[in-house]
Amino acid sequence: MGLWYHTLKAIKESNIVLEILDARLPELTRHFALEQKILRHRKKLVIVLNKSDLISKKTALTHKKELEKVAPTIFVSSKHKKGIARLKKQVRQLMGKKPAVIAIIGYPNTGKSTILNALAGRKAAKTSSQAGFTRGRQLVKLFEDQYLMDSPGVIPFEQRNKFELALIGSKNPNQLKDKEGVALQLAAWIQEHNAQALQETYGVKWPGDSETFLEELAQKKGRLIKGGKADWNAISTLLILDWQKGKITI
Repeated sequence: MGLWYHTLKAIKESNIVLEILDARLPELTRHFALEQKILRHRKKLVIVLNKSDLISKKTALTHKKELEKVAPTIFVSSKHKKGIARLKKQVRQLMGKKPAVIAIIGYPNTGKSTILNALAGRKAAKTSSQAGFTRGRQLVKLFEDQYLMDSPGVIPFEQRNKFELALIGSKNPNQLKDKEGVALQLAAWIQEHNAQALQETYGVKWPGDSETFLEELAQKKGRLIKGGKADWNAISTLLILDWQKGKITI
């Protein structure tokens, strides 16, 4: 069965749906059609912004103001276990002590399984930074008569370009046909959204363009080929992976 089948089945069998978004990229990691389907079928929706430790408070407030128009919005950092208690409280408020099944949905690499583990308080689901790692579905007890159901991420590839797939972590660098082009675009995107981010992460000042930045970063990191020139494959991989693993804060 395909990922769509499992996700739609999870929504159908649940009372509450937790939609996990990347706090850095809420618009890119939202699935508007699924949100409409969830609300249309009178399911309770909670929007969970994971990786919130990677954005500023100002950015967080902007996101919350917009997303609260759709559904209750909770900020968490599954990596640091922050916000999990608030998320549990929100689920409890929505269902009280009534029997419930809670579905967790989202794109690959947004942290669905890590959040499930944090909510359950143990290693309930296997996790990996490799996009699409979670397979199938499993139930984990949260409260008495209330269970969490993990669902694989769903991503409609035909609606995403290669840069967006790399940005949201749904394609690792080795799956990209134009890795260098994506890295150049990513460096410029990060610089545009936080002019200090790259310098704070790597200690390399922004020289004015992505190509020069990556060349200087390659020199600093020793990602070089014969003749002391930048190894574009290696430095592009480094930048994309650092972004996907949350090492760069915006």
